[in-house]
Amino acid sequence: MPLEAEFNRIEEVAAGFKTHYEVFKYMKRLTQDLGMTAFLIMTLPSVDVVEIGATKIITNWPAEMVDYYDAHNLLVDSPVIRRMLRSTSPFNYDVEAINTDRGEGKKSTVIGLFRRYGMEKGAYFPVHDAAAGRGAMSISGSRNFSMVEMAKLLFIATLIYDRLSQLTLNEKHKPVAFTESELDCLRLTAGGRKSSEIAKLLNLSENAVNNQIGSVIRKLGCTTRTQAVVSALRLNIIRV
Repeated sequence: MPLEAEFNRIEEVAAGFKTHYEVFKYMKRLTQDLGMTAFLIMTLPSVDVVEIGATKIITNWPAEMVDYYDAHNLLVDSPVIRRMLRSTSPFNYDVEAINTDRGEGKKSTVIGLFRRYGMEKGAYFPVHDAAAGRGAMSISGSRNFSMVEMAKLLFIATLIYDRLSQLTLNEKHKPVAFTESELDCLRLTAGGRKSSEIAKLLNLSENAVNNQIGSVIRKLGCTTRTQAVVSALRLNIIRV
């Protein structure tokens, strides 16, 4: 497909997204098509934000990786964040090379973490929305991107971030009350637990767990567990 026609198609697709979950599915498929492992769309943190969990909008980073990242304070003095706060240019990264100037403890920790999850290379794309809010998209895996791929992905990042900003602005959520049991089941679901595992952990029947999760899905206006988790994370109903 000629590049101009492909860009037109991407623009049409991005304009058609109606929910954050549709964006999530698109990004997951794009990441897989590129032969990569993970994606992250985030807001760039202010000086008082020290956890990656507080910046992410949508991602398929494993929950346990986010927990480990935050537990070891890896967002603080992150060379990736520093670079994006100084410049709007996209860039390829190699986790070992870009962390050269970190202290030895954090350097080995972050390199080991990203290698463990197959995310040792990739690229970041700084973007902003109409209100001048700054964010970024990253795609990580085992390789870097060509200049043509970088141009295409920057275009996608710009459209996606803008669309997500519009969706967030347009969404009007009524206050929703959740029981502690519903939230417990939701958090464990977000952590990758199955109903049978949640039942043992919370000393409930598997049927009761399914009922709790079903209630959460309905309250959030979703149709699947994955949609409910994505929505709950975005609305800060739960943290994982």
